[in-house]
Amino acid sequence: MKYMKKSFSNMEPYFSKLITDGIIMNANESPVNPPKAILDEFYETIKNVDFNRYPDMAEEALCEALANHYNVKKNEVTVGVGSDELLDVTFRAVLEKGDNVVGFSPSFSMYKVFTELMQANYIAVYGDENYIFNVDDMIKVIKQYNPKMVLICTPNNPTGQHLNKNEIIKVIESTNALILLDLAYIDFAEEDYIDLASKYDNVIGFKTYSKAMALPSIRVGYAISNEDNINMIKAVKPPYSVTTLSQIMATIAIKNFDLYKNQINDIKNERDRLFNELNNLGFKVYPSSANFIFVVMDDKYNDLLLENKIYIRKFNKGIYRISIGTKEENNKLLEVIRNAK
Repeated sequence: MKYMKKSFSNMEPYFSKLITDGIIMNANESPVNPPKAILDEFYETIKNVDFNRYPDMAEEALCEALANHYNVKKNEVTVGVGSDELLDVTFRAVLEKGDNVVGFSPSFSMYKVFTELMQANYIAVYGDENYIFNVDDMIKVIKQYNPKMVLICTPNNPTGQHLNKNEIIKVIESTNALILLDLAYIDFAEEDYIDLASKYDNVIGFKTYSKAMALPSIRVGYAISNEDNINMIKAVKPPYSVTTLSQIMATIAIKNFDLYKNQINDIKNERDRLFNELNNLGFKVYPSSANFIFVVMDDKYNDLLLENKIYIRKFNKGIYRISIGTKEENNKLLEVIRNAK
């Protein structure tokens, strides 16, 4: 990377190897496709697409469908290439060199990357020995460093911890900083907090189609906030970034969100079962409100899983994140681990 500027010289590409064979439990994807009725409507609709035309740059139909689903105004919603693009755009729109950004750690690794790309300072608030975050600790850091931006991912990736609504409100009301509320996994929790993005001027809520809605292939995320914050994002976001096909599928999916409820419940039930099974086998497993669990186990188990083409995500030595699979996939993982005990 000889042409990269010196301030970025320590950065490395974000990479996740494409796996097409075996049991894939390393990327927090859904283990099943979207409901058949949604796929059928999509296939029928795209017969009429003019492939020689650019996408709707304003994403009118999709933003209207999202606004109706969340009972907000259409001008309080915008969409992007995954919530990642919208987060990146927001960082670029808000931060200047030397600004402070506060976020919990460990959390989504791209937060620090987006911060460093703006030559701002990422200030981490660490959890305790059980990776439990304390909002009072975050508020102390906020008061000390006066950040321009505060990041909250709940349920948190990779630990699975879910802050309650009162805790989040406590942070929001403690500062005038812009709060980025990353709710990528919120549909696996007991309560969605996206309404806070409409109630507070300093909050932007981010959600994605990649997790509960089982559509990472279309790369669509969305942000909800007041019109001023949304216009700020739109001013910086590249044009035509969300393809016509992605807009069509995303619109159909959000209009039929009720069809996902059984799939989501199945994943939650399997998550709790996998948690209990691994806990009973003597592993340290952290409570999760997402579609994955965070677990401490000897690396030998991962070696055996790999031999059986079962792929989970390694973080540090002996620390792993396991995305929830189907019942059959989870049973296979448990079988390999039990046989190694």
